[in-house]
Amino acid sequence: MKIEGVKALIFDLGGTLYRPVTDMCGLSREFLTDLGIGEHSDSEILEATRGPDEWLENYMVENQVNLHWEPDYDVWIEYDRQLLSQFGIEDMEVVKGYQAKWEVFLEDSRAELIEGCKQGLEKLHERGFKLAVASNRFGDPSEFLREDSILHLFDMVEYTNVPGYKKPSPYMLIRIAQQLGVNPKKCAYIGNIARYDVEAATRAGMIPVLITWVDPEEADLVTTDTVIIEHIDDLLEIF
Repeated sequence: MKIEGVKALIFDLGGTLYRPVTDMCGLSREFLTDLGIGEHSDSEILEATRGPDEWLENYMVENQVNLHWEPDYDVWIEYDRQLLSQFGIEDMEVVKGYQAKWEVFLEDSRAELIEGCKQGLEKLHERGFKLAVASNRFGDPSEFLREDSILHLFDMVEYTNVPGYKKPSPYMLIRIAQQLGVNPKKCAYIGNIARYDVEAATRAGMIPVLITWVDPEEADLVTTDTVIIEHIDDLLEIF
């Protein structure tokens, strides 16, 4: 399949260009086990996050936080308190210990660029495509893009984890197209999660591209108008 006329390629980060680094379930399970609370499955832990996640989303909307807002320590402590209370933990010192464990984990962890990404991006850049990033995340990713020597390849980097702005909202994608001076119909968005990335691309009027090298099962969740690739080099054959 060959698609003509595309001028800009916009990329997700985690699971698309980088290997996922955060294991929320694993860290929480280890913390609870160390407290002697017993084993808990991923599904139990994820279920316990539903209330705190809803509270955090409502907090951001009600306080009309800005596009690049990040939770401060007090906000994360309240999130943790709500989460741990579902496992019978009410001691605030234990809650603070849980947050401290997360801070150490995030400080020590480093997202790994998936093999072949840098070379693929360089080839696309050489061909004259405008490249950009649109990622659901708290915090500017520009520093680790620079450390991996790929920041210079992107004309624009957008990020947010605020409801209304984050994917599957098309906000970031339309913002990028406007800033690049490229009609959304001439853009493709490449991501790895159907309900966020493919949906955002579709809403923005862009060509949705699902990359499956991290999670091939996502391919079962998209319609036939979605371009499915296994590796970034496949883009060189399509566009």
